[in-house]
Amino acid sequence: MVYDIIMLLVFLLTGFLASGLGAIPASSSNVAVVTTTIEQSFKKGFHITLGAGLGSVFLSFIALNYSRIFTDFFEENRWLQYTIVFIFFVIGILVLLRERFKVDFQNPLSENWQVGNFWKGFLLALINPPALIFWILLITVANTYLFSLSKFSPILNLILFFAGIFFGKITTLYYYGKMSDKFGERKQKKHPLIYNIIGTALVAGSVVQFIRMLID
Repeated sequence: MVYDIIMLLVFLLTGFLASGLGAIPASSSNVAVVTTTIEQSFKKGFHITLGAGLGSVFLSFIALNYSRIFTDFFEENRWLQYTIVFIFFVIGILVLLRERFKVDFQNPLSENWQVGNFWKGFLLALINPPALIFWILLITVANTYLFSLSKFSPILNLILFFAGIFFGKITTLYYYGKMSDKFGERKQKKHPLIYNIIGTALVAGSVVQFIRMLID
């Protein structure tokens, strides 16, 4: 009985820690939360956070069910991973050096999409190939050293694992939003501080993703 309870907590904490720590490096959803919070409000940024949490759950579910297919695809097309990371890196550099390059940068992640902030966060978290690779790797490691996890696992184990992923993601993004909210009053869309945050986040996140892919 005690062992069963401990294992249930392990499923929950594994999902929570992996998702929370995995969300620290800058990504499109992080940038969207930061810029939306600064330019609009914490409430609207938190809607993105909730959507990103659900998107991460869906992404990890896809990784759990189709890991072999995606692993083979990305192994055969590693150029795709590096291309995506390189694009984010270049965008970050252009944002930081916008005055030198005379770039009139408009941040689409802070705008109100027709789908709304919740679905914006969901889509940004879901359409994230590096994160998909991260979940495939994590599930593989968990199956090797921690526990057996597959689509055939007991439903309670899966629910706790995915619940941990959801709360881990929104916890990290919540603090991203709170830190952004401390900047105080809303800033104008062309305020240098906002673009410095965006550029630094994109460059730093790209470097972290690149290192992580090399290690993988």
